[in-house]
Amino acid sequence: MAARTVAGVDVGGTKITFALWAGGGVAYREVLPYTAKSSVEFSELVLKGLRDLQANTAGQDRRIEGVGIGCAGMVDQQRGMFLFPPNMPGVRDVPLAKIVRSAMGIPTFLENDANCALIAEWVAGIARGKHDVVLFTVGTGIGGALIVDGHLYVGKHGYAGELGHMHMIDDGLQCGCGRTGCLETISSGTGIARYANGALARGVKSAMTAEDASSARRIAEFAHNGDPLAVRAFKRAAGYLGRAAATMINVLDPELVVVGGGVTESGLIMDEMQRVARRYSLPLLFDGVEFAMAQYRNDAGAIGAALLAQELLQGHPVYSSPNLAEGAALL
Repeated sequence: MAARTVAGVDVGGTKITFALWAGGGVAYREVLPYTAKSSVEFSELVLKGLRDLQANTAGQDRRIEGVGIGCAGMVDQQRGMFLFPPNMPGVRDVPLAKIVRSAMGIPTFLENDANCALIAEWVAGIARGKHDVVLFTVGTGIGGALIVDGHLYVGKHGYAGELGHMHMIDDGLQCGCGRTGCLETISSGTGIARYANGALARGVKSAMTAEDASSARRIAEFAHNGDPLAVRAFKRAAGYLGRAAATMINVLDPELVVVGGGVTESGLIMDEMQRVARRYSLPLLFDGVEFAMAQYRNDAGAIGAALLAQELLQGHPVYSSPNLAEGAALL
């Protein structure tokens, strides 16, 4: 069956990325700043970007046949509901699939953004052909996603893969989820900055100022120049990611661990993460797993959302439950 023309949307707290996938690649891309302050404004912003994609196909021998939307937060795939975005005040319980389907007359599917990022890698990227894959996305926060036995695994309630909320430290820092000691509080860009700033406040010597230490990207620059505190901040973050990876390796026995996100692009994560994962994994399991950087970068969520729509429209068994996303397309 020929590949369809599909649209993908990646909803984040600062921007929304839209991608038109056609002919095996991105035919058009647009990024809109996130300016919404309510569910209505949010829905209108999504529709604006999708109509821009639709206008791009005008005069061409193609039409958008499906829409996939990846959201940074909890979603109900079957009902097409965007339930709870942690960093988007005023937005909650939005029937986004129904809104888009009603306004544009196009089958629409909703999914978590990290799951969409893994779909991009699984269908058209570094994880293509793999049956058991773990994805860590390391940026401002930490997301995760799982392919288990050749299907996207989302669990009973649809929320599986929250790797950033694995408990790592007793009496650790408070996480955005309300609990303490989560992986996200240590190994995310925010966690790295909090660690470096805390060390500076305690009088640890460094060439960094407090302003420098407020950005993981800036801390990475100092780490590359050999600043001991900056190096330690990234090594600590990578080490805990390695522990988390070892846990997933011991539990799921995957073929591949994919690591992506802005923090990993520093080049300071992968080696230490693998070293620590080897230490805490069962040897027979670790020797059978590959580690790889994600192929798609900032567009992974939008591309994966588009490919989710493509796969479901073609009847491919993305989910272990064949009925999981059926409802959203028919709303």
